[in-house]
This record gives sequence, structure tokens and C-alpha cells, in this order.
Amino acid sequence: MKKFWGYISNEKFSVGCTERTVYLYDAAGKELARFEDIKYGCKAVFSPNGDIFVVKSTGAYFAVYSAENAALIKTVKFSNVDGSQDDGFCFSADGKLFYNIERQGSSVNSAISVYDTSNFERIAMFCENDDRIEPKYIEVCGDGGTYVLGFLRGDDGVMSDGFAAKFGANGLEDICKIIYEDYKFYSDFKRLELYGFTEKSKEWSGFKYNNVDMTGMENTVHPLSELWEKFKNQT
Repeated sequence: MKKFWGYISNEKFSVGCTERTVYLYDAAGKELARFEDIKYGCKAVFSPNGDIFVVKSTGAYFAVYSAENAALIKTVKFSNVDGSQDDGFCFSADGKLFYNIERQGSSVNSAISVYDTSNFERIAMFCENDDRIEPKYIEVCGDGGTYVLGFLRGDDGVMSDGFAAKFGANGLEDICKIIYEDYKFYSDFKRLELYGFTEKSKEWSGFKYNNVDMTGMENTVHPLSELWEKFKNQT
């Protein structure tokens, strides 16, 4: 097995990502295709029905592939900020939308973009002009809701609080401040989760630098919905 940055699987396919090449495998581990359409594409996600997958580059591109046809569908340049594009992304529960947290304007200003998966055209963007809110990770949870993890900046531009929020048609909803320890844990966990808990990603994880034992962490779940529930009634 190659030493992948990111590696994900569903019932029919697996995708492994190096910094330059994306490998597609069938359920038996047979290589079906290799792609070199974007650089620095280290993380991937399958659509809910598994027919397509997206690989995101830190260089402001993502590539959309057909798993069934083992072919590139489209590459999308989503920002002029070339670098530091390592935040979260996911499909909606029904697969009709794709959510991408992307640096817009500068490397310290993030937005949440929504794409129509029929053509991967952007149909909405949120937070792009708000320099106080920094979304970091987004996911659809078991309750069917979509949740966001991020942090808030103070007047000095420095992080003041972490937050968990719901995400809806109008952007962030029901924002709850969370304690730093929870923000740090969930941020490090969601980063590893997007990579598929590969050994290479663990080598560069914040958990390692804080001496947290990552043994068996891939067998645990920490949905953002639980984090939001924990703090939703606190002021």
C-alpha cells in the first residue's frame, strides 16, 4: 500500500491521494485509474450514492470524478487565494449540493460556498465579507442536519472563541460559542477524519504534537451535532 495523505472507501470503491496523483480502486483493491489533474490534492470525499467523488487541492482547485466511469468530470478553480485551502468540504445528505469552505480575498478570510452538483456551478456563498467569523469544517450528521465548526475573531483579529453552528439556506444559524479545548479536539479530529486517518496524516496531526494517543481513533465518531448540542443552551 502506498503511503497516501488521504484514503477513503465506500462499498464499491476506494480513493487514495498523494500530493500529485489520485488512485481509484475497486472493492477488491484492483487499481482502476490514476489521475493527475490537480496538484496538492490530498483529501477526497464520496457523494452519498457513491457515483462521484471530489478531490480538493490546497491550491484553490477541486476536481470532480466519476467513480463508475473512472473519469474526470470537471475541475473547478474556486478562489484566487492560491494556498492554505485546507478547510473542510462535504456533500449534502441528498448529494444535490456540495459545500466547500474556501479562503476568499485573503488566506485568513474564509467563506462557505454551495455548489449545484448537476454542474458544479457555485449557487451561493456565505461569510465571505465577515472577517470575524472563520468557518473551518462542515459536515452532514446523523440527524440530517448540516453543522459547521470554526472560530470567532476579536477586534485584534485574533481568535477569541470557538464556535459550532447549524448551516441552512441562509448560512450559519444558531451559533454557539464553545470552549477552546473542545474546539481544538474537534478541529484536529475532523482534519484526520477528512484524510481517512491515514498514518501519514497522523504524523502531521495536532494530536501528535500535543502527545494525544491516536490509537484506534479511526474507530470513534465525534459528530459536530453532538458538540452543538453540548453548548446550545449555554450563554
